[in-house]
Amino acid sequence: MSPRTVTMSEAKTHFSRITAAVNASGEPVMVFRNSKPWVEIRPLASDAARTLSALPEETREAMAQAEAMLADDNHERFTTIEALFDDLGL
Repeated sequence: MSPRTVTMSEAKTHFSRITAAVNASGEPVMVFRNSKPWVEIRPLASDAARTLSALPEETREAMAQAEAMLADDNHERFTTIEALFDDLGL
């Protein structure tokens, strides 16, 4: 089964809804920009993965990176998704 796809415009407009659906279903969403795959939105954990050891290594690494960023007071944070997209020039 191939991942669901959305355009960059759809991702920007419906980011909260898309991320909630990804976390609920456990299925990633591929975001296309200029008709080419750009990024993938995927859950870090799901109900199916009840223990940390059951998660794929790349997911455990992503979770560790996210925890490190949260613990770092100097890490740049965005208060809105629009601020993030603006900073990325999107």
